[in-house]
Amino acid sequence: MKNKIWKMIALTCITVSMLAGCGNVDGTEGSAQGGMPEKQEVESSGTADGTEKEEASSTEEGLKAHNASMDWEGVDPMHLTDSWQRAAYFADWVYHEGKGENTLVSPLSLNLALGLAAEGASGQTAKELYQYLGREDYADYVQNYMEFAEGLTAEPGSVPYNDKYSFRYEIANSIWINQKNRILEDYRNDVVKKFRAEVEPADFEGNVSAAVYKINSWCKDKTHGLIERIVEENNIQPNTKAILINSLYFESPWADPWYLAEHDFTNFDGKTTTQEMLRGGADSYYENDQAIAFGKNYYNGFQFIGILPKAEGEFSILSLDLESLVKSKSQDYEVSAVMPKLDFSTSAEKVEDILLSQGIVTPFDTDNAQFDKIIEDNNLFISQIIQKCKIELDENGTKAAAVTAIMLRANGTMPVAKESREVILDRPFAFMIYDTVNDEIVFVGKVTNVQ
Repeated sequence: MKNKIWKMIALTCITVSMLAGCGNVDGTEGSAQGGMPEKQEVESSGTADGTEKEEASSTEEGLKAHNASMDWEGVDPMHLTDSWQRAAYFADWVYHEGKGENTLVSPLSLNLALGLAAEGASGQTAKELYQYLGREDYADYVQNYMEFAEGLTAEPGSVPYNDKYSFRYEIANSIWINQKNRILEDYRNDVVKKFRAEVEPADFEGNVSAAVYKINSWCKDKTHGLIERIVEENNIQPNTKAILINSLYFESPWADPWYLAEHDFTNFDGKTTTQEMLRGGADSYYENDQAIAFGKNYYNGFQFIGILPKAEGEFSILSLDLESLVKSKSQDYEVSAVMPKLDFSTSAEKVEDILLSQGIVTPFDTDNAQFDKIIEDNNLFISQIIQKCKIELDENGTKAAAVTAIMLRANGTMPVAKESREVILDRPFAFMIYDTVNDEIVFVGKVTNVQ
């Protein structure tokens, strides 16, 4: 394997830069049908035939060195086999690369972007991508999930929301093809139908600045201004042939608003300041051996889960065991909670390392990657994955957005309470925005400092 294995992370639009082919571009809108299918687990597999041992060894060596710098004793990403662990590891990795800053990632946005890439892959490349996604019928799952999301957005004034927030859950996909290249018809039909993808021409050779402007304008529009830019001119090379983009936007008032009260918050550095924080009742209580948490409802089955580790000091989200925590959900308590307002963004530019660390290596292999279903050239591999996320949370509601970008290049050129419980997030904590209906972690984050 000749490509550089260790790269890092980014946030919610997917940009896939691809190289090769020729012809014209067209695209139409599609529609999804059917109910939500049951998830089908995919058995964990190795890497490309003939290179599995060598590539896995290289990945593990790089991972060992990286984990040593993070003091992650006993963490082996090669053995992360479910979406809960992968989501936590994703957030932990970005947090480490951001050197302890407040962190937000969207596991769902990354998965949807990878789904666009997987739909154009074959052989071992497709096998490994579907292994990470956890199901071989991921495109069919997306088709139904898109239909689910489309049925949620409410017209302003249709329900008694507050003036600042309505409910919106919007997922958008687009494919930007170099105007001298032609997207393969079967792939175009599949992504238009199942991902509702828009297909647009762009000039990646003669007028890069115009192409960048069009793509960033699309992302800004789809995220309602939360994320204004996902690509820069230096992300587009002379041999870039296509960019695939996924954007995700979530907005909701609280089902039961908070009220404001002053409370102290202590950062990781030990500095304590008095903040205007949110205080109020919560809808559910969670507890496992590692943490306690409260759940506060949005609308349509979405919930904010604020998670306080039982041990003070530095922690990894992976160590909190999110799956067992969420499964401990109880509504047998009168729950009160305190937390700070949130307003921050995260940018990660080497997300490919997340997949590489878990043995998903063939899609990044310059010699063996197979993305032969997208355009008229099959010598493509993933060189970089970028994600950007932003959250605004106050006493009235929440707005959050994500954009994920995948760059592909050509080879040769990634009820009544019985007791009471209280969860006070007055020191570093983790949180999720969770789709309880479909068991999807939409966002997961970590707050260490409050100004």
